[in-house]
Amino acid sequence: MKKSVLLFLVAPVLSCSQMRLGVRGTIHSSNISKVHKESSNRIAGSVGVLAQIKLDYYNQFFIQPEISYSLQGEKDKIKTSDNQKIDSKFYQNYINIPIYFRAYFSGDDSDFFGEIGPQIGVLIYQKDKEKEKMQYGSNPKNLDFSIGAGVGYSINRKSEFFLRYNYGLVDIYNKYCNKQDTSVIALGFAYIFD
Repeated sequence: MKKSVLLFLVAPVLSCSQMRLGVRGTIHSSNISKVHKESSNRIAGSVGVLAQIKLDYYNQFFIQPEISYSLQGEKDKIKTSDNQKIDSKFYQNYINIPIYFRAYFSGDDSDFFGEIGPQIGVLIYQKDKEKEKMQYGSNPKNLDFSIGAGVGYSINRKSEFFLRYNYGLVDIYNKYCNKQDTSVIALGFAYIFD
C-alpha cells in the first residue's frame, strides 16, 4: 500500500522533470562598467552546453542550467612613461554557469520566451596580469556573480535565437577606488536535441 501511494505521488514529478540537452553560442559585447574613462567594449563570444528541465505538464516552464566558455573584458587607454596614451587590452576569460528560469509564452512548439536567473563566473585567464594590477591596484577576483535576463524565439523547440543582458553584482577589482562590475549583452543561438 505504501509503495503504491509513493509511486502515485512521485510519478507526476518524474514525468514533469524530463531533461533535454543542447549546445549554445553567442556573439557578445562586454565591458567593465564604471571603471574606465576611455574604455571600449570587447566584441567576442562564448560557446557552451545547456540542459532544459521541464517543470510543468504544459511545456511552458523550465529550469535551464548552462555552462560556457566566455571571452570578456574590454579595451582601455593607459598612460606611458612619456605621458602618451596607448590602447591596452584588459581581457578576462570565464567559465560561466548560469541557471535560468525560462517561460515560453504558450505551449506551442514555436513561440517567444523570456528568462531570468543568477550566474557565477570563474576567471580562468587574464591577458596581462602585471599591467592590470598596475592600472587598478589588483587583479580581478577569481569569482564573478551576476544576474542575467533575456528574450528569444524558439522554432519547434529545437532551434532558438535569444538576446540576453548580464549585469555583474560585485566589484571585480578589490583595490580599485570606484565601483565596477562586469556587463555583457549577447546575441545567441541554441540547438536542443530530442
